[in-house]
Amino acid sequence: MNGVFPRANTIVSIEESKLLKRFEYGLLFGAKGLDGALGVLNRMNYFRTYETAAAPNFGEMLDDLIKDSFGLMYDVLPEKKVWKLFGLYYDIHNLKLAAKERFLKKRLDGLYLDYGGYSMRTIRSAAVRESDDILGDTALTEGFFTALRATDMHDIDFILDKTYFAALKSAAERLGVPEIKIFVTERADLYNISVYFHSRAAGNPEGYFEKAFSDRGSFPLAEWQKYIGGEPENARSFPLWQKYEPLWKNAESGRRLFVEYDVMRDNYLVERTKAAKLIAFGVLPICAYFFNRLIEIKNVRILLTGKQNDYAEDEIAKRMRIPYEL
Repeated sequence: MNGVFPRANTIVSIEESKLLKRFEYGLLFGAKGLDGALGVLNRMNYFRTYETAAAPNFGEMLDDLIKDSFGLMYDVLPEKKVWKLFGLYYDIHNLKLAAKERFLKKRLDGLYLDYGGYSMRTIRSAAVRESDDILGDTALTEGFFTALRATDMHDIDFILDKTYFAALKSAAERLGVPEIKIFVTERADLYNISVYFHSRAAGNPEGYFEKAFSDRGSFPLAEWQKYIGGEPENARSFPLWQKYEPLWKNAESGRRLFVEYDVMRDNYLVERTKAAKLIAFGVLPICAYFFNRLIEIKNVRILLTGKQNDYAEDEIAKRMRIPYEL
């Protein structure tokens, strides 16, 4: 029974079967306007509540689904360290708020997201003295205080984006599951590729790539710097370029690439998690489910927002991530 979590694996297996399928996305795409799409979701009880979703409240109801997902995650996960892998994204958002509050000298409570592992009160307390390590995470504490000392507000985002990958990699290493560590490394690689594209689009401003670069990917900064200032064609000899080029080589244009890269990246990561559908027990199918549950909620938000703003169906489709389905 080592590595088997009967309750968690059973619950996740049941919940995973409820994720939206391709044909259900088709029904949502084909629905007429926002009211039509919400009608489809209400009939399938997507929001899992007696409350009817409508134009004024669907955003709050999607927020509630994220909270419910984190509640289930915390309840069933065999290792609480796994929960941190998902909560870190929101923790970093809230750490950025606290650092910007210090910089701007005003409160930003309205932007707080309560899906992470720390309340805003705890984060503000953690900003008092670094040696207290109130966050209980060396990578987060070091990154947070580096951001608090920033003299340019834009640097807060750079510092804490890098801190996110440092803390994420550290959490994956503590968990000790090789596949999760590889997945996190790929996420850092894909982030660095995004930084590379943005740096080139901005004309390679001095120091930009170095500020944003995460050292938790497959290659160190020195290797990346060989390709930053040269011709774009030179990057084709870079192993990472060769590995990930299929993601973007069919982009309609360079301009579309910047619009669609996040979708391409997420689609790649969803495909990587599909192998977990063939695994009955252990941490991997549990992590894969929660990763894709959060992706699905993002998809539904994109689709409903697109319908609300009368976007064309093909424009909405370009922003949607693929479903977690073999």
